Amino acid sequence: MKLLASLLLVTATLTTTACKKDDKDAVKAGAAPAAKGTEPAPVNDELAAALPKQAPPAFAAWDLPARAKAWQGAWVTEASLGSPIAYEIKGAAATSWDGKAEKQLSFELESPCSAKLTEHTSSGSSGTTSHFTLRNGALVTGLGDAGSRKGKTAVACISNEVLTLDEAGTCLSWSAMFDRWKSEPGTCGFAQKDGKEVFTAKVNGMDTTLLVDGDALLSEQLSKAFAAHHPDFAAAKAAAKR
Repeated sequence: MKLLASLLLVTATLTTTACKKDDKDAVKAGAAPAAKGTEPAPVNDELAAALPKQAPPAFAAWDLPARAKAWQGAWVTEASLGSPIAYEIKGAAATSWDGKAEKQLSFELESPCSAKLTEHTSSGSSGTTSHFTLRNGALVTGLGDAGSRKGKTAVACISNEVLTLDEAGTCLSWSAMFDRWKSEPGTCGFAQKDGKEVFTAKVNGMDTTLLVDGDALLSEQLSKAFAAHHPDFAAAKAAAKR
């Protein structure tokens, strides 16, 4: 009997030790041990469909799901100077109203500072890319260039380029073809102008300056633009009447 009790005690000790080792190995691998009674958070497939395809790590650092979520709902912004347009965005689907007709569109983030609305017809598709940023968590979009900053790092959409700036001051210019992104050395960084901090870049041979407004980077044109959120699409359409 004493021998059987000793064997059971040894077995229990070995099992406990093995469990502790597995937990340590899981932590080393970057996965915390599962807590009892908890389930993984459900994946929002609707929102996931609006995220960029094959985004490089330099983009993923800017919390793309939060940026896609900021677009959700009913909005009024500018289609062109002085021409408001209403949108309702649900996941990767969108509806637009330009004061005359509604259109069914698809919505997708292109990068941390650009989003694409695409109309699909029997003859093909055509899309419009809008630059945007989040200022204190709120969407700012319209006509102009935009970006975001986080300490010494930044991302900016200027003209047809997406620029990233890392902690070491390395600037990269990104471009995509068929959702495959590649980078090359770019020219961008923070500087002082008229006693204020600005973000500067050279794109297509032209110097561009974005204003620094907290965590947002804005061209002077976009700083005067608006993206007004409304409780529903009917309210947005009423506000967009010309």
